[in-house]
Amino acid sequence: MNFRIKIISLILIVSLAPYILIMIYSGNILRDKYYENTQQEMKMQLSLTVERIEQYLTTLKRDMVFISHLDIMNDIYSKDVDRRISNLLEDKKQELNLDGNFHLLDITENIIATSDATLLYKKLDTAPMFLIDIKSEIDGSIIGKLALDFSLKNIINFFENSPERHYFIRLDKTKTLYKTDSFTNEIHVKQSLNTMKNTEIVLEQNQNVFLNSLKRYENIFILALIFGAIIISVIAFYFIDKLIKPLLNLSLIVEKITNTQDYSQRVPIHGEDEIATLADAFNQMLSGIDKALQENEILYREIEETQKEVVFTMGAIGESRSKETGNHVKRVAEYSKLLALSYGLSQEEADMIKQASPMHDIGKVAIPDAILNKPARFTPEEFEHMKKHAQLGYEMLHHSTRPLLQTAAVVANEHHEKWDGSGYPNGLAGKDIHIYGRITALADVFDALGSDRVYKKAWEDERIFELFREERGKHFDPDLIDIFFKDLDKFLSIRDTFKDS
Repeated sequence: MNFRIKIISLILIVSLAPYILIMIYSGNILRDKYYENTQQEMKMQLSLTVERIEQYLTTLKRDMVFISHLDIMNDIYSKDVDRRISNLLEDKKQELNLDGNFHLLDITENIIATSDATLLYKKLDTAPMFLIDIKSEIDGSIIGKLALDFSLKNIINFFENSPERHYFIRLDKTKTLYKTDSFTNEIHVKQSLNTMKNTEIVLEQNQNVFLNSLKRYENIFILALIFGAIIISVIAFYFIDKLIKPLLNLSLIVEKITNTQDYSQRVPIHGEDEIATLADAFNQMLSGIDKALQENEILYREIEETQKEVVFTMGAIGESRSKETGNHVKRVAEYSKLLALSYGLSQEEADMIKQASPMHDIGKVAIPDAILNKPARFTPEEFEHMKKHAQLGYEMLHHSTRPLLQTAAVVANEHHEKWDGSGYPNGLAGKDIHIYGRITALADVFDALGSDRVYKKAWEDERIFELFREERGKHFDPDLIDIFFKDLDKFLSIRDTFKDS
């Protein structure tokens, strides 16, 4: 063996042996990581599904609590249960497309109203999922219970099965329900439902799919190993400087992306060698990440828009109970945004108060109709009861961590506070009143005075303007009154645009 061959052999052994050992070791690590990532992705998918189920069940329970507080439920106390309650329960079942039934039970647990007429006046023979007490408005005693006979079929509507993956339900860790298939080899993850004790949602994947993907990966890995050995050989003899520089450029791009989180950047591709292939693969990966981030942004905006629609609808519901039109909340929202921008708040805050202001009177849903729609002045006792709607609205909303609902809680709580401290519920004064509350107060009063209500006719504009001038620095923030008159044409234009039919 001549010297040249010995040197070549030595260089190849020194260069390739560590590389091959490291690659094999890394391949084993990546194999385990690939399996772990598959499980992690399944856990994330399962978590999202369970979250939607939990939200559905929580909303269902809240609906039942809401129904249990309706005035119609007092028919139990008067022993005058008629078809209206059953109709209400039937309608709710149809609205939810629910597999199961709502039952109204008396204190002896007989069914006295139900969404299934065949069960009327019978005993409930199954354990209900939710059982809500119905209390008398007279003495607070329990006069009945609202029960939900719930089928787990409702949950499978949230399952998105495929030939490779499917969901099923496991009760008490032993009984399996709605399992569509059985895989010979399987990877599975599970998560318990907080709302339903001893109930697990299981996501199962055919392990053969994983193994086939892994086999393709291993073939690529072997090819990469061979190509890597060739590259190392070339580097060792001829192209060290030429090949090191592109790798350094790639490293710099990776570092820049890591620091800036800007996945729109791309690695320049020169030539058609293995480094260029790596750069192209890296660019494709960046494109995928960038696309995923954009899709997440779109999804976030859709969730935000849905939240805004829900807030507006809830506000409209609150107003409709006091015989006001949906255009009232639209006008108050537009007035509030105009005031916020003119006051100097940011566009983001102005949009926030526009979306939150429809909720200012949401607390009225808890005020009895007899008071809410009284076509005359309130007695002192009635007015004290009516004033509670501000605090009630705050209590409904302030538990949320969402910025929009936090803003709505402030608006609901403070839109009846007055600049001179004579308002309610907390008697705040001046700038101790949040700017959101001060803005909504002016917007709400302007629209209320200019609109017909059950207890009054709409005021003429000049009478409203005169009142606002008198209440500057008393009821209203003087700066906001000045803004109102400066932008009066814009306020009147909004009123004309959203006038009641």
